Amino acid sequence: MKLKETMEIFGITTNELIFSIFLPFLLFYLILFVFLKRSNIFGDVGNTYYSLIALTISLISILSLYSLGLTKILPYLAASLTVLSFVTVYLYGVFKYSTNVATRGEKLDKLRKEIDELVNEYEKEKNEKKRADIKKKIKEKLFEIENIAKQMGRKIEEEEWYKNAKSKV
Repeated sequence: MKLKETMEIFGITTNELIFSIFLPFLLFYLILFVFLKRSNIFGDVGNTYYSLIALTISLISILSLYSLGLTKILPYLAASLTVLSFVTVYLYGVFKYSTNVATRGEKLDKLRKEIDELVNEYEKEKNEKKRADIKKKIKEKLFEIENIAKQMGRKIEEEEWYKNAKSKV
């Protein structure tokens, strides 16, 4: 029994045309188009401009890869880049969270000092109008510090400086 010959287009088998040229081209085109559109790298231009640039770069890239014979390793390269990008995004998230927590602690300490200064200023002030302004500032700072403490899971309601400041407002 003789096997049926495969169909060729421009000397390339249909299977190779679909899986080594068309699908990688489509994927690369879509990723590039979305990247260009989201980055707004060329300013406020229409979708046609981004589409043509993505089309050109994708065609040149995929056809160059095909002519070099690298489209056979493209699925392995794509899988590796996918894993690498997930690891990068995960590490970025972890790093951003850890620096954000550190920044919150510093901000909490800074706000506490500002509140202490405002409370001292409030106690020393004789003018009622200025006291009202200081009271308003203390209230704003307390609201801000309460939110940060809540995010950090810290109970500041039991601390003496907080009770003292809260009693002023």
